[in-house]
Amino acid sequence: MKNPFSNSKEDRFRTGWRIFIFLLLFWVFASIIFLIKPLFGEIGKREFLQNYSLIIIAILAFSATVSVFISRKYLDKKSFVSLGLILNKRTIQDILFGFFLSGLMAGLFLVLLRTFNLIEYNGLNFGDVRNVSKDSFDFVNYMSLISIGSLSLLLLEHILVGYWEELVFRGYILQNLIEGMGLKLAIIISCLLYGLIHATNPNAGILSSLIIILFGYLRIYGYLSTKMLWLSMGMHMGWNFFQGPIFGFAASGHKKATLIDLTITSNKDWLTGGEFGPEASIIVIPIILIALFIMNWYSKKQNRLSNI
Repeated sequence: MKNPFSNSKEDRFRTGWRIFIFLLLFWVFASIIFLIKPLFGEIGKREFLQNYSLIIIAILAFSATVSVFISRKYLDKKSFVSLGLILNKRTIQDILFGFFLSGLMAGLFLVLLRTFNLIEYNGLNFGDVRNVSKDSFDFVNYMSLISIGSLSLLLLEHILVGYWEELVFRGYILQNLIEGMGLKLAIIISCLLYGLIHATNPNAGILSSLIIILFGYLRIYGYLSTKMLWLSMGMHMGWNFFQGPIFGFAASGHKKATLIDLTITSNKDWLTGGEFGPEASIIVIPIILIALFIMNWYSKKQNRLSNI
């Protein structure tokens, strides 16, 4: 009779238990967020999550790194870098290519909406941080202005989000699922899980959840085509940064200060994405398909160069 908890041949827990223990570890470390909340005074949960998102995301990135490292070493009995985190000459290339490919995707979405008169351009929101009092500096007010400094902090925020989400979803969870149930079923479960989690975001709906599932596959393809997480991380970082802080859309239901000031002039959210952002618009679907072809071309080109 098979042991339901461990695999005697591999001398480790079975896939489901490894993922469960990892998620438990992640939750324990991430709970630091709720321990530090009282340090910011009497503030509501939503206001805390919105105004101090950079601190929260940094804690999540730390929690993900520590949890994955522990789980990879002691549960999987493999190295941390074997998830697709080996540093080599392609690392920066993959990250930058993914980052700017996502920038082109968000830019194309902007152009299409403007072409079909679905949005109105109102100018740039480049604020003057000198108006923020030095005597009573307020981080929240500072981040409500678009400046070189606040854009840099927003970029850092999205770098951390792209890093930890790819490390967890396309790194630890996906690759353990592949080992436990094979590639096809692992892809399906991973994409469904990714869509389900984002279904809890503000202004989410059925369409946004389905498109997020497609984005999940896009990121999985980034890993599968290169056997590294760097391309997927770069695309995740770039997509969130360009669609939100730069081009003025909401990012998965969240919106902060943006460089470009836009007004959505259509009430057809299935076209514009509405308050959720591009990930709730059917227009982004062909853009994702184009990105998949470009990623396929890029990965094949890079693999040929590596073999020379």
